[in-house]
Amino acid sequence: MNIINSEIKKHDIETQISELLFLDKSLDLSIEWGMNHILFAPSKRIRPLLVLESNMVFDPIDDDSYVLAAAVELVHTYSLVHDDLPCMDNDELRRGVKTLHTYKGEAFGVLAGDALLTRVFDILSKYIKVEKLPAILRLFGEKSGYTGMIKGQILDMEAEDQKLSIENINIINYYKTANLIQLAMMAGAINGGASATDLVVIEELGKYIGFIFQIQDDILDIIGDSAVLGKQTGSDDRNNKSSIPLVAGLDKAKELIAEYKEISVNLIDKLPGNNNFFRELINFLVTREK
Repeated sequence: MNIINSEIKKHDIETQISELLFLDKSLDLSIEWGMNHILFAPSKRIRPLLVLESNMVFDPIDDDSYVLAAAVELVHTYSLVHDDLPCMDNDELRRGVKTLHTYKGEAFGVLAGDALLTRVFDILSKYIKVEKLPAILRLFGEKSGYTGMIKGQILDMEAEDQKLSIENINIINYYKTANLIQLAMMAGAINGGASATDLVVIEELGKYIGFIFQIQDDILDIIGDSAVLGKQTGSDDRNNKSSIPLVAGLDKAKELIAEYKEISVNLIDKLPGNNNFFRELINFLVTREK
């Protein structure tokens, strides 16, 4: 069992998220069914786990930790639904199940994604540390909105049919992928009582974890097994998108992962606690096959 599965089981993340997010009485092909269909398909749950583990760097997890973990998972899952739409990547498989637009069309996929995103408001209303809520809300807006993840998606779409430099690909990867990793880690850290100085380290670590995650994802898009990944491979090539392994080759991509791993380990050493988890996480991310 890898570190991700072990920690998810220890924290009972699936049960906690299900209790917060599962929608009862969901008729087949209803909007509630669609939300459940993609939320509870097999998933690594890395982002909600990062909320909890970042919280534990500073203080034990509590009910608010799980509220934040569920909210981050909603944001992540809605982004996957929209990313798979015909107007974007046009993928038919996600988390090992059919994508929502393949059931009832693109409009259904758009609205199901919207429903997942707007449910974040309801979930965050359960957060009881009211003195920390403004910072939490600003963070969600900054990292998932037009200055963060959505900006990355726009840059990604506009870069189709172009051969980008590694530097420009990293800009896209920062906004598209690393910002949501930063959201998860910083939200957990804020809940745990991190100082402003601590948050700078957490944010920087989140950036490099995001880079490692995305480059490995792009490598697997080329050499991975779709049955193992739970999604179609060859998406970047099919959509004429630049990724580091496509532009610079697999060897260069692996060199960059090793470089970013070293930077990450140095940042982990600056954390006041839970260092071992993050070291093992980095080792998992650079070798994962799904």
